Amino acid sequence: MVGVLDRVLCPRLVGREGPPFALEDALLAAHRGESRLVALGGEAGPGKTRLASELAKGAHGGTPTTPLQLRLLALMAAMFLLLALGAPADAALRAQITQTKANLSDALTAKRPRAFAATAASDAAVITVNPSLRYQRIIGFGAAMTDTSAWLLHDELSPAARASTMAALFSRAGIHLSFVHIPIAASDFTAAGTPYTYDDMPPGESDPSMAHFSIAHDEPYVIPALTQMLSLNREVFTLANPWTAPPWMKANGLYNNLHLAGTVLPQYYPALARYFVRFIEEYAARGVPIDAISMMNEPNALSAWPGTALTAADQTQFLPQYLAPALNDAGLHLPVFGLDGTHLADARTLLQGAGNVVTGIAFHCYQGMGVMTRLHYEYPGQTILVSECSPGISPYTPAEAAIDATRNWAAGVQLWNLALDPAGGPVQAPNGGCGSCTGIVTVDEQTHSATLGRTFYEFGQISKYVQPRAQRIFSTRLVSDFAARGHYGVTPGVDDVAFANPDGSKVLIAYNDTPHASRVAIKYRSQYLNWTLPGHSTVTFRWN
Repeated sequence: MVGVLDRVLCPRLVGREGPPFALEDALLAAHRGESRLVALGGEAGPGKTRLASELAKGAHGGTPTTPLQLRLLALMAAMFLLLALGAPADAALRAQITQTKANLSDALTAKRPRAFAATAASDAAVITVNPSLRYQRIIGFGAAMTDTSAWLLHDELSPAARASTMAALFSRAGIHLSFVHIPIAASDFTAAGTPYTYDDMPPGESDPSMAHFSIAHDEPYVIPALTQMLSLNREVFTLANPWTAPPWMKANGLYNNLHLAGTVLPQYYPALARYFVRFIEEYAARGVPIDAISMMNEPNALSAWPGTALTAADQTQFLPQYLAPALNDAGLHLPVFGLDGTHLADARTLLQGAGNVVTGIAFHCYQGMGVMTRLHYEYPGQTILVSECSPGISPYTPAEAAIDATRNWAAGVQLWNLALDPAGGPVQAPNGGCGSCTGIVTVDEQTHSATLGRTFYEFGQISKYVQPRAQRIFSTRLVSDFAARGHYGVTPGVDDVAFANPDGSKVLIAYNDTPHASRVAIKYRSQYLNWTLPGHSTVTFRWN
């Protein structure tokens, strides 16, 4: 009889007088088939607590001896018999399944929910999910609201088309993007093809006090596009950085960074710090909060369009001596990321010289994702982001970019432009655009229509279902990263990543990069979810 009580009741009383973690232990034990749970409900009073206490005494103390324990024991034995007859010892979990194929014959298509089974299919590769092993928390997934993207979304679509497209991007009914890159003034993707900053001066003149600072350029379409974005998803985390300092701050006096000649003159470090402060304040005043910044985009890149050489060594001086004090003096306490490029050596230089003030490192994916894991193990306290990854100029598909980045410790992942036209622009000459690149949406200036393609649906397999503040959890990896002799990527096969959402749900995203179907069995505790991934498909599994 005591054995009955042990199976009926968890070892600790769970209720208003019991420790909260006992409920979780009891639920997990019941799920594994190791015990049963009985819920006692009713109006307020001591009866339920007394009942559970008496049962607990019987469960812990051996044979029940009091008349109350004996009566309750008979009652609970009958209840246990009913429960045992009415439900299996190991009730099956059921997963919600959503699938996208590269040809879009499935496009965020809900499949029939499937129950976990007692065994794995004999030909399946097993992916074990262990929620007890936890890694980085997630900021979100998204892309860049460049000048080009904002213009296409706001000016080149009708109000109705704009509303539906923005909802598809940012609402919960859409793919719920939650991490957006905002260039501070011009990047190479500008609608008019003309570079600009927020404090441009005639040649030979300067403005260290920022008396002429103005974001007037952004008010017709950039600010409205961002405001509409935030009306659909207030949780969007914004990361902002410049491609170039105002030319009067630079050694070459130009927007570009040809021959790496566009260095910021040290006497203008205080002015550049004020430039950041004014931008953050002006955007906030218009209802667009900036959640984090990085110091410069690709500061070691030669460019005939906006670019600045602000090396890692320069940043170790600029951040602690100028930018951080200016932000603090303005009451702006936001994360500051370094690098915003690809070179691991630069990240190390910055962290060695300013690791006490820099929040983390923003990587671009163009030398492979594995470098981020190397950096994490060297500097485990630093947050890592992927602030740019364009599937058109890297070997990563949208799904693989998100999976591989988070596998390698990225807390947030951004593709490049949110929206591009069919030619991969508009861009500033001599940049000819990225003909193989696509925005998350494609906006045609001729037809004033938006098209949702593979990038939207494939990236949405992760952005829609992994919530901000989710935590990556352990899952078996069947493939691996490689980088050698200028080539990088992920070996062929099924890649995957798993998360625990704040609402308690578990999510696993799997991507099959081969043309052949692959069978997997997702093992969670003692059960298996068997599924066949079609070639070049992305599948999201969700369960509670």
